Amino acid sequence: MAQGLLELLMWPLLQALVLSFCQNHSKAIECLLEVIADQPVPSMFVLLGKIQMKAKKTKDAVESFQQALKILTSSAKILPNTFEAAEIYYFLGLCYMEQVSLLQAYEAFSLAVKVYSNYSDAFYQRGLCRMQLNQAKCIQDFNRALAINPKHFQAYLSRAAYYGSKGRYSKAILNCNEAIKIHPNSVRAYLYRGTLKYHNKTYKNAIEDLTKTIDLDKICVLAYYNRAICYHQIKDFRKALKDYGILLLLESSKEIVLTVLINRALLYVELEDYCNALEDFQEASLCNPRNSKIYQAIGICYHRLEQYEEAVNSFTQVLKLDPFSLDAYVARGNSYMEYGHEVGNTQAQKDFLKALHLNPKCVKARICLGYNLQAFGKFQKAWNQFTVAIDIDPKCHIAYDGRAVISLQMGDTFAAFQDTNAALKFTTTAQLLTNRGVINQFMGYLNCAMKDYQQAISINPGYALAYFNAANIYFHHRQFSQANSYYSKALQLDPRNESAVLNRAITNTLLQNIEEAKEDFEKAVCLCPFSAAVYFNRANLYRALKQYELAEKDISTALSIQPNDALMYKLRADVRGKMGFSEEAIADYKQAISIQEMIDAM
Repeated sequence: MAQGLLELLMWPLLQALVLSFCQNHSKAIECLLEVIADQPVPSMFVLLGKIQMKAKKTKDAVESFQQALKILTSSAKILPNTFEAAEIYYFLGLCYMEQVSLLQAYEAFSLAVKVYSNYSDAFYQRGLCRMQLNQAKCIQDFNRALAINPKHFQAYLSRAAYYGSKGRYSKAILNCNEAIKIHPNSVRAYLYRGTLKYHNKTYKNAIEDLTKTIDLDKICVLAYYNRAICYHQIKDFRKALKDYGILLLLESSKEIVLTVLINRALLYVELEDYCNALEDFQEASLCNPRNSKIYQAIGICYHRLEQYEEAVNSFTQVLKLDPFSLDAYVARGNSYMEYGHEVGNTQAQKDFLKALHLNPKCVKARICLGYNLQAFGKFQKAWNQFTVAIDIDPKCHIAYDGRAVISLQMGDTFAAFQDTNAALKFTTTAQLLTNRGVINQFMGYLNCAMKDYQQAISINPGYALAYFNAANIYFHHRQFSQANSYYSKALQLDPRNESAVLNRAITNTLLQNIEEAKEDFEKAVCLCPFSAAVYFNRANLYRALKQYELAEKDISTALSIQPNDALMYKLRADVRGKMGFSEEAIADYKQAISIQEMIDAM
């Protein structure tokens, strides 16, 4: 009879366990409630609570565990120091953690370890609870859990997380090492260790761990993301782009896709690939259309691509989202300045003034307004703006440089020299050194100028203007071979510098490099078809080669562009004389004399 009753009770219990295993938690709970109706013992309530936790019915689970405790305490005046009692508190703590009732969870785990002092999981969970409560004692609980169970994998990882959050990356990595010894193929352990090594700035070691993570889990989004950032840091842009591309192919969350697009766009900006950067920023703006910073970046890309109207539109969008964005006003003003006409400069000035109205101490707006006033020819007002910028930020080298340029235009060479030196005290750049070289040239100190240009080249071998100006000094000293070499270097770096092309053409003419000179003059005509100087100098070449028809054609073109030049009329007169056109030559000589007399009379 007793055996039959036991079997009758065991059948619904087994059925509940099977149903729970098959994820049919509702039916399992129903079966257990039938058992409890006949057998209301603590173990049944604990089992019911566990299944309710699986079914995400946390509130019901809490009631079940509390009922189990109630039965235990009713059968004994003092709660027994048994694992059964401790486990009930442990599961109660887990429920409270799920409900984010951290203080109640802490109390439950504390009671669990009080009842059963060797409960490693309870110490571990209390450590997690304390960690979320920002209590430093959480590390003590992790240590206690590991003292009880030296193979507690989660405790090592959580201790690593704690040390990582405190910036103690080396100690955190050691804990990851112990976790990996326990589970050599743990994705989480390798992922976390790789992330810690990234924060520790040991990027190549981080890449090894993240690659191992990917080998273990081919679709681990965080591993690809962190590895891409590591590749970015060590300037291995190709591999970084590959990982970012894989991330966009994986089913990543919207937040990760947005971050990846922005990071990849920033990488393209670093590579000066503004077309691809623009595409990524635009895609990012579709993911987050209310983010003004993305539109700011789009505007900057358009500006770099010399699409100034689109840049203005992007910065206008920024101001719609954030009407008090100083950067947007300044950037839009700079884009208006690039229009190259007075209307654009006027619009730019309005934007710079709006930025200064919002913040009179905005140095960037002051500097840009200074350059804007320079474009209008208002040098004294521009000088004043740069001076105010220096008063606001006495270490602003850009303001000193701007004021130096204005002083040079106003004829105060020494003041320009002083300001450039002041700028160089705060930063040494190729541009500043080149600017000082130009000032030294103005003052006639060619040796000092050459030293500045050479120093600029040593600091930045890719700065074309330094090579160009150094070439001009070599040309001045009739060191034509050196001048030719430096003009060539300047053109490698800046192929569209028409002055460098023309000067090299003249240099090649003087060096008797006739074919090279012809090629350079042809390039100069393509780059600057309305430059009288190009045609005039090529006419000189043709005259030297006794190709008088070509010389006469070029000098006539030069005169059509610049009609009141006595020297050009004299050259054409000489050429026409060689061609036997005496009357036309005499007429040109007379015109040259007439123009020169008018100039002398002035």
